[in-house]
Amino acid sequence: MKGSGLLVLEPILVPKPWGGHRLEGLGKPLPAHLPAGTTYGESWEVADLPDDALVASATGRTLVASGPHRGKSLRRLIAESGSELLGSASPTPAGDFPLLVKLLDTAEHLSIQVHPDEEYAGRRGGWFSKTESWYVIDADPGAAIFMGFRSGVTFEEVRAAAGTPAMAELLRRIPVERGDFHHLPAGTVHALGAGVTVAEVQTPSDTTFRLYDWTEEYRRPERPLHVEDALGALVAGHRPVPSTPAADSAGSRILVSTPHYWIREHRLAAGDRAALVREPELRILMVTGGSVSVGNGKAPITGVPAGGTTLIPAGSALSAVVTPEEGTTLLEIGLVPAC
Repeated sequence: MKGSGLLVLEPILVPKPWGGHRLEGLGKPLPAHLPAGTTYGESWEVADLPDDALVASATGRTLVASGPHRGKSLRRLIAESGSELLGSASPTPAGDFPLLVKLLDTAEHLSIQVHPDEEYAGRRGGWFSKTESWYVIDADPGAAIFMGFRSGVTFEEVRAAAGTPAMAELLRRIPVERGDFHHLPAGTVHALGAGVTVAEVQTPSDTTFRLYDWTEEYRRPERPLHVEDALGALVAGHRPVPSTPAADSAGSRILVSTPHYWIREHRLAAGDRAALVREPELRILMVTGGSVSVGNGKAPITGVPAGGTTLIPAGSALSAVVTPEEGTTLLEIGLVPAC
């Protein structure tokens, strides 16, 4: 795979009762086989989940859209190319790609939920730990996320409110606007609020424990709750909320560095070049505003618009060049090398 070029994957669209239609404006049109009026809330841009890890989606592996590797999954590319794709990072123990990258669009609040950490997920087969990060691409006036508990809330209050509308009153409500960034370690109670579009980077898991699903507020069909598992997965105490406000000027900055992945934001004017990390490591680029040209000296991809995602294999990383075609915001996502 060395020097073979860049990879664009076919996204997986996931219908959700809380989803809207704004992902269509990010290049994700409603599939023809779905009934008119179907709402979908997620576009899985880079995914490699096995069947036993799936809850919300019927399929979990994005496939290469074109070129010599067309139709291949990331798992297959890892098996064929190893470090030429991943660099010094490792796949999951099962041999799958170690990240899941999505776009989310909310017309209604998501469920109030918790994802397990590695210790709790290890208690049952089919559970997988999940740490995630949200970058706000767009937000309606007054939109917010729910993240962590208000100061002074006790575990006894949480248990009493679980499964009822009272849960929402215990959470911190954080107003959001375009360009904000929020990091959610495993075990953090949270809900993405209505009217928000985000890029989500996470460890590869679809395991979600719901504490409340806003059924009374939206009159939507009931879905299973997982109160006892959610309470068990909660991380005790009132941890700081890891959030970063939108930047007020052009440039590059690190948004988060975790044991699993890191994310940098690039705000670029037309004609600039993104100052990518110059290491022979895999990189994922997601355009959140404007458009860019991405190339590695062989097969440039031009006109990558907002919502476009490009995967740069480790073997092509040192020659990759990213040039904005207009004022552009770009996320650069990397894997953490194996110890």
